[in-house]
Amino acid sequence: MTASPAIGVLSDVLVRAIDRKGLSVLLSDATNSTPCASTVAASSSGFLPAFLITAEALWFEMTRHGFGLKLVDDPEAALGVTVIDHDAQSAVTVLLCLLDVLDALPVQNGQINLCDLNGLWQASMARLQPVSVQKEQAA
Repeated sequence: MTASPAIGVLSDVLVRAIDRKGLSVLLSDATNSTPCASTVAASSSGFLPAFLITAEALWFEMTRHGFGLKLVDDPEAALGVTVIDHDAQSAVTVLLCLLDVLDALPVQNGQINLCDLNGLWQASMARLQPVSVQKEQAA
């Protein structure tokens, strides 16, 4: 399950945006708090699918069009899926929406908590219900 070059670019930009803002990344719930590298947060098999689904919801609300995200089931991925590609006409649109999602995450003491993506993810999925998310079978 190799991500396309387009997904690689999105991942790289997200890593740079997190690092440039000087943010630390955590996975923190009521009982545990674990530091997480920005590269894991932005990985196609990490939390990038949650960031992109949320970004797609922003775009969908404005245009009624999605990004054509291609996800595959991946039991080893952090979220159970890996994003491998998109069919968006403009990579810039995807990037701007992705950066909006990063800005929507609450920052506490210079840290973002990836568990906060859950609320954004759930709200996004509810808004995207009219659009089917395409899943492909792993090769």
